[in-house]
Amino acid sequence: MTEDTQGSYCPYCGAWNSVTDGKCASCGADLQHSSEEVYSGDTWRIVQDDIVIVPERPVVTEKIEQAPPRSKLLVRALLFVCCFLVVAAAVGLIRASGGKSPKPPVQPEASSEESEMSEAVEASENSVMHESAVSETTVKTETVVSETTATTETAATTENAEPLVGSGTNDHYYTAPAIRLTSFGGETTGNELVVHSHVHDNYNNEYDAGLGGTRSNVENVTEYLIGDQYKYFSFRIVLNYERRTDNHPDTFVQVYADGGLIYKSQKVCNGFKPEDVTLKIYGVEKLKVGICGQGDIRVVDPVLHNDEGYEQYSTMVPYRNTSALDRVPISDLEYWNGSSAEGGIEYITTTIRDNAGNTYASGYAGTHENQDNWVEYDITDCGYTKLSGTIIMNAEPEGADVVTPVVAIYGGSGMRQLYKSDPVVKESGIQHFEVSLEDLSQFRLQISGKYNIRIVDCYLSK
Repeated sequence: MTEDTQGSYCPYCGAWNSVTDGKCASCGADLQHSSEEVYSGDTWRIVQDDIVIVPERPVVTEKIEQAPPRSKLLVRALLFVCCFLVVAAAVGLIRASGGKSPKPPVQPEASSEESEMSEAVEASENSVMHESAVSETTVKTETVVSETTATTETAATTENAEPLVGSGTNDHYYTAPAIRLTSFGGETTGNELVVHSHVHDNYNNEYDAGLGGTRSNVENVTEYLIGDQYKYFSFRIVLNYERRTDNHPDTFVQVYADGGLIYKSQKVCNGFKPEDVTLKIYGVEKLKVGICGQGDIRVVDPVLHNDEGYEQYSTMVPYRNTSALDRVPISDLEYWNGSSAEGGIEYITTTIRDNAGNTYASGYAGTHENQDNWVEYDITDCGYTKLSGTIIMNAEPEGADVVTPVVAIYGGSGMRQLYKSDPVVKESGIQHFEVSLEDLSQFRLQISGKYNIRIVDCYLSK
């Protein structure tokens, strides 16, 4: 060091002392013991382009420098020991890991909530940066999205709503063509239904086929898996022609939708008119048909449909009491209702004699001596306007009637009485009748008693 640069910095306050008199000119600290430290680097000066830069000394180092020499030695010894321990620990870890440096600890991944929060903050910042530029577009977009969302939610509610029987929902879903119920496989756990071919109802109308029971006095059922494909179930209930005069107490039809009863018919017995039924079956997976009674009831033309095309499955061939003749015997007509299982009135084909000795080839008689015996005929669209005949006293009665033996004819609404004969007894003579059936669709011929009365030459005419 040259003479012009002799001097020293005070190790305590950092002031420059050009003349060393043993005391710092600035703080008065003792500088005699620090003359060697000036040249060893503990205090230093940086000269560059005639500018002296004095670096800021760390606080810890400054405190150590202010300590007495013995304290300094102790501190340095402690630092040396600490450094040795740190190096030894590092060497031990390397050896324990097989010579490989330990991997830095893995930072835990941010949770989904923190990630979402971070993304939200970032999105918020971006939104703030561009808010003024896109505010109008955002408002319009939110309006469109809101309307679209509302429309979508409404549509979803309508489509996912559980359809109820007869609810009328999901009309767009039901597109399957009409089909006969019997096309589906039926399941039963007891008395099942059977299919009868060429069914005739009590009016003698004919059908291709119909469902009937297998046992009397119980419900015969079959369940069909229809799979929610149809809105309606249509069918016709008829009284079997061969049982058209029966009057059993429990004869009816029931229909179940997914286990719940949705229909029960009236009693099906003599006098029953064919009944057409259409049931709503929206949302129904399983349809069960029950028939109480074995031979009386037939369910014909059972069709599943969606309100179109089911008419083609009607197989009825109507029976009409018509004839090209202007005059026909009532024996050529089919009655649709009667007072008893025997039909109420019997057609006799053997020779009949009256109490005056006259003979007749055939005639009609009652079936029970103690009641009014009758049959009903349907003459809709037949064109017949008159009923005529002759009433006689049977010359060879096999017994005595309990009721007063008379003949009566009924017709029109409520079956009002159109004619009534005098009592027919041994002394009675022949009685002729002619009754107008103008504008009538049905009439009843009634014979009270069994033994006394015979009706002969009974005709319908136009």
